[in-house]
Amino acid sequence: MKILALALADDSQRFLKGYPPRGAWLFLQPNLEISRLAEFVAGTDELVYQDQRVQALELNGTEDICLIHVGFGQENAGREIVGKLKQTRIPFLLFGPLVTAWANKTPSWATHRVQGNILNIWHEIKADTMAGKLKETYRSPCQPHYFPPHPQFGHQPEMNTRQQVMNFVLGCSCPEPLRQFCPEYLYYGENILFRAKEEIIGEVVSLPRKHIRLLDEDIAREPDYYYDLFRTLWNYRRHWTVTASDRLFNHPELIRFLAKAGTRIVILNETFLMDRLEKAQTDTRLVKMLYRRVKLLQTRRMLVGTKIALRLTPGHSFDFEKIASVLYRLDLDFIEMRFFAPSKNGTYRLVPVMYRPTLSRTDPAWVKNYFYAMESVLNRLARRPRRVGFYTTAKYLLPYSLAYRQNFLEGIPFP
Repeated sequence: MKILALALADDSQRFLKGYPPRGAWLFLQPNLEISRLAEFVAGTDELVYQDQRVQALELNGTEDICLIHVGFGQENAGREIVGKLKQTRIPFLLFGPLVTAWANKTPSWATHRVQGNILNIWHEIKADTMAGKLKETYRSPCQPHYFPPHPQFGHQPEMNTRQQVMNFVLGCSCPEPLRQFCPEYLYYGENILFRAKEEIIGEVVSLPRKHIRLLDEDIAREPDYYYDLFRTLWNYRRHWTVTASDRLFNHPELIRFLAKAGTRIVILNETFLMDRLEKAQTDTRLVKMLYRRVKLLQTRRMLVGTKIALRLTPGHSFDFEKIASVLYRLDLDFIEMRFFAPSKNGTYRLVPVMYRPTLSRTDPAWVKNYFYAMESVLNRLARRPRRVGFYTTAKYLLPYSLAYRQNFLEGIPFP
């Protein structure tokens, strides 16, 4: 069976013919769900991958099915593609976190869709495609199953196909307000999968390059589990990027062993600054406490980033200049910001906050504008070798800082 798998892009990053792809090459990575599907069907089906960030959609009429991945903020792109496909005889199927989030409020144009992880129900989809009887809705089981991504998957040289990612644990550990935007919560609910140590070691050994990004949402969720794993993985001399909640600081032994096992970057999730960012503008003791936590990791020769979620509600205004000042005083290495606004149905929606040439200090984008200003980047690059060493500064801090800065200046809201 011939499969056309299409990864959509939002308006800020959609490819325009005659122009280079927008965004930093470091973050132009293949779509993870399609990469896992490619590995799953390898050897039995032919999968052709197209990504709207680096190319325009091309159809040759020989595809048995077109799979369209729709992420948050990509509804308009999905509607356009479906309109084009309906003019052909190629059956299509929508999947992805936004499609699952629609639940019973699916737009009329999304006539064929998957709710949940497409891999959990792929055999049924394939059988129906071959029989020419594609259902309107496929509901995938909520039980998580791990599928490794396809190595070297994607478009070269336009995309960063060298990034190595994996999971030890599948399942959501996001704070409650953010769960509606978490793919793992949408796919699996409260269910969690802990992979066996032998299986994890086998995958690590099979990866050819040194740096691995661990996609688990919180390594402090089960500290004993991760401590045992990293105690073994230390022998394989890899470099790791991990994500952790504020609970990480309750486990100093885990921090010590993360550093020993080769962790180079720790991304603290939204819990690190949630409900603290506004208080820190006037509370010097809180700033000092958060600063000491950042330095605890940096003195272990690990770079520190944080994810920040701000809710833009009517009648409540943030002082973005003071927020930028707090983040500067914390001496973080990276920030990833998302902004949310209330929607009509009582939930929240993602708000794309982008760079403009005439930014004011009252604009939400001012925070990233200040943090990733060239002066701020150079300041961190000059001071950080004393904490983390020249190798980590040159290998990780420099390229990631420039990549975040490039994405922001090119008007790409995430990351």
